[in-house]
Amino acid sequence: MNQVTIIKPEDGEGVYPAPEIRRIYPVNKLLIKFYLTSFVIWLIIGIGIMGLYTFISMISQFESSSSEPLLPPYVMNMFVALFWISSIVIIPPLIIILYIYVNSMEFIVHGDEIIVKKGVFNKTIKYCPFRTITNISTTAGPFDRLFGIGCVNIETAGKSATSNSPEEKLEGLPLFHEIRDYILNQLRTYDPSKSRGVTFEAFNDLQELKNETLNELKEIKQLLKKLKW
Repeated sequence: MNQVTIIKPEDGEGVYPAPEIRRIYPVNKLLIKFYLTSFVIWLIIGIGIMGLYTFISMISQFESSSSEPLLPPYVMNMFVALFWISSIVIIPPLIIILYIYVNSMEFIVHGDEIIVKKGVFNKTIKYCPFRTITNISTTAGPFDRLFGIGCVNIETAGKSATSNSPEEKLEGLPLFHEIRDYILNQLRTYDPSKSRGVTFEAFNDLQELKNETLNELKEIKQLLKKLKW
């Protein structure tokens, strides 16, 4: 008898091994990670503003013939005031938007495709058919390892040809290695002839069309060579 591990629904997993259709949700630690990342960025910007002002003031004092700096002290006060005002305006909406964004995420492994749902203002639903998937990988950055979560990257043929970034990412998963293995097992047992997206007959038709197009191109190439002579 296979051992089944039951995980609390709020932890975002469900049952593993999974049923035929598996719904996966990110855990709340992903939201905390986003908050921490935003705070670090905010802190770096604040330190950068103060460091830039200090650097400019030092250069001004060095190049100025008088004892007073070229930049008056109120300039620094203005920068600090603008920084705090912008923080008060931006941070509360950002907290709400990130909360809605994380709670909108849903990842579905469904037969012969992976469905990714997410979005705040516009709800997007992306389909990654198994026939287009070229690679499955996992990543865990410093903040991910801090919170014990990771990411499963889905790379497809169309996306990998134009960019090094994955087509879709399944983020905020504590069992990301198991999710990767589950998807790989699904891919290994995938049968294109039973796919709802492209039937075996349609696949043969596409191959035949490809061969006919290739033959026609060869004939055109030979004709162009004769015209050159």
